[in-house]
Amino acid sequence: MTEIDSVPNELTEIQGEVRKREVYHLSLLSEAVQISFSDLVSFQSWVGQKMKGIGLQIDEFTVDRDELADQPAYQKTLRENPTALKSGPNIVGRSSAEKHDGGILLFAHADKFPQTFEWGKKHPHMTERNGKLFAPGIADDVSGVTAMLSAIETFYRLRFEQKRNLMVASVLGKQLGVFGTYGLMKRYKPMDAVIYVHPAESGCGLNEIHMASNGMIEFSIEIEGKAPGTTDPFQTVYAKSAVNAAEKGVYLFQGLQTWAMESSKRYHHSNLQELVGQSVSLVVSRFNAGVENQVYEIPLRGILEGTVCFPPLLALKTVQSDFKETFERLVKQDPWLAQSHVRLEWGDLIGDSAQSEERSTFLQTTSQVLAEVTGKKPHYQYGYSLSDIRYPLLSWKAESLGFGPVCGDINKETEWVDRKEYLDSIVALTLILKQVL
Repeated sequence: MTEIDSVPNELTEIQGEVRKREVYHLSLLSEAVQISFSDLVSFQSWVGQKMKGIGLQIDEFTVDRDELADQPAYQKTLRENPTALKSGPNIVGRSSAEKHDGGILLFAHADKFPQTFEWGKKHPHMTERNGKLFAPGIADDVSGVTAMLSAIETFYRLRFEQKRNLMVASVLGKQLGVFGTYGLMKRYKPMDAVIYVHPAESGCGLNEIHMASNGMIEFSIEIEGKAPGTTDPFQTVYAKSAVNAAEKGVYLFQGLQTWAMESSKRYHHSNLQELVGQSVSLVVSRFNAGVENQVYEIPLRGILEGTVCFPPLLALKTVQSDFKETFERLVKQDPWLAQSHVRLEWGDLIGDSAQSEERSTFLQTTSQVLAEVTGKKPHYQYGYSLSDIRYPLLSWKAESLGFGPVCGDINKETEWVDRKEYLDSIVALTLILKQVL
């Protein structure tokens, strides 16, 4: 991007315009919440109509399963049960400038946590209490969709000059980003800058800029044991003649944890290290072996499942290769496992890492805008994993970041966003558009 001027005096003008139309902006959010409880198709149709009303050119696309071969996520399900992956409509609004000199993308995700549809029957309307706006799915990410719509409308109402191209997208995101954000990158020419409009799940709100995405690898290890040479159901006394799948699982877990700690030193990321105390993390979330209530039997089968998170700028292929080499070395060192009694498989949640350049013009400008709006300089957040900002960073090489209002109880019946910070998000987005568009 070209050099961007310092934050101008338009802030006061934008704040006045948003304040004057505060009832409208909150009504738009309330309307979106209600429509989101129906179904994805209806919600996206509503979003498209709102974009059209603003004056944007509207596109719609759906990603087919056969388009996903070139990316790593959900390959297991694509092989074993492809019909389990549900696609849906994505809506894109565009406005071209005469100079066609690059531009900016604002995007948010339209899909919601499935349970919110049931909760919506009990809470069909947005409510306000103590400065918080409550509704199932409001933070994840209905408010992101409406905040960017309100910001674009405010930009045009104030008749600011548009020198670059604008794209705004309401897409499938999060784990379903393969059917939305990924497809968006593949269908359109790169933009210079990207904002992912989403309330801050960390609780920091507009005091935080989301500018990095840790990579992730999901793994599953299946272990086969050996029964003791007895028909006696009480097998403990015969344990030496058996191979305990649970004990082999513990052996592998300990070896892989050691690998993760060593990798954390080898692939040091100072900001992530400062935040969480390690650069590479491994978690075993499921360890299942044996038969319930039969504690005297030797487990003959074990399942070890978990994830590895690795820091921005470290390649997925490198981590997968290191993990697999360590696993194979551990297997080779164990006489029983070395006889093909164990199997490693990658899971669905797999994605590369990515990070925006900390000194980029766009990141610095966004930081300055948020500081002007809130009165406090925001910090950079390095703790998110598998974030959708990785798609424009990896596919477009675009300067990408995310921010949004403080929120709480995400994916719960009592989900909320902060009222003031929601309106401040509209102000900040509008001012950023004024600066870069």
